[in-house]
Amino acid sequence: MAFRAQQNQWLCICARGQEAGVRPVSSRSAISSLRHRQRTTPRLLAFGGIVEYLSSVSLSTFVERKDVREYLRVNVAKPWFQVRAEIKAPPLTTTYGWTGTAFDYAMRFYLQKLNPSTKVSRWLAEESAALVVASRRETARTKKRVLGIIGTAKDCVRSYLKGKRDAKPNRELIRAAVDLAQLDLVYRIGLLDLQPINEAMVEDIGSMLALVRPEDFRAKRTCVLNPTFGSASELVGGADGDLVLDGTLIDIKVNKNLELGRDIFNQLFGYYCLSCIGGIDGFRGKITRVAVYFARFGILHRIPVDSFVEASRLPAHLKWFKATANRGVSST
Repeated sequence: MAFRAQQNQWLCICARGQEAGVRPVSSRSAISSLRHRQRTTPRLLAFGGIVEYLSSVSLSTFVERKDVREYLRVNVAKPWFQVRAEIKAPPLTTTYGWTGTAFDYAMRFYLQKLNPSTKVSRWLAEESAALVVASRRETARTKKRVLGIIGTAKDCVRSYLKGKRDAKPNRELIRAAVDLAQLDLVYRIGLLDLQPINEAMVEDIGSMLALVRPEDFRAKRTCVLNPTFGSASELVGGADGDLVLDGTLIDIKVNKNLELGRDIFNQLFGYYCLSCIGGIDGFRGKITRVAVYFARFGILHRIPVDSFVEASRLPAHLKWFKATANRGVSST
């Protein structure tokens, strides 16, 4: 949900690096040649082997392709969005990607609290920590710090889940979520750049959590966090969603504008196609609705699937999706 904003912030870092003679890694040969340059960013290259793959394929980048945007514009009508409301939790920082990912973690913990039988997967931050520990470039001190972030977060989550069922994450747990969010970038784009926690960000996330209505997120049957879509996930770089709640696939946004733009809708449609092609791991039912949760407004907006795709046309859409994803990157 926040990956795109995080990626944009990383691209800004790369741009500043280019001014100093550093260029983003785009191939294995580039990685090899850059290792011998004095002005190379070592933390970027420490995980350079995954940069090429993870920064080039994702559902977000897929639905932003020119050919994909045009197909969806012509063939899949975006539902009307007429919801109007004032923002209730305006941003307190400009680190939007970091804040969004940290909110994702905090929200994940809250959903586990609301739904004890929630199906969870390993944190992406844990995958990142494994990469750091395996790296020959990182110091023992850095590795210890990264493992400490994971350990502290696990302790906080265990303590939190033992408490009152409806309790929102406290400040300590939010701080742990902020730290975990930093580690996600190692796995996603090969960047390790640990920064001190911004207390304004902690307050920002707390304000958004205060708006969450438990009745919107308490499952009747099934709650799956970070759902994956079987083999279909690999069509777009191992895609995973935010949340499946019973038959609704929910995407969480921390945008400051209450808008259902074509970009957001295209991503929802992409998730729906993936669920139809590969199913959803840990969920046997069918998706009947997609939804967006606007965290800064406390609004969960649900969209019935039959309002934007006719059952008779779905097979053609799925055939197009698979063929286009398999064809690879088109011009933008």
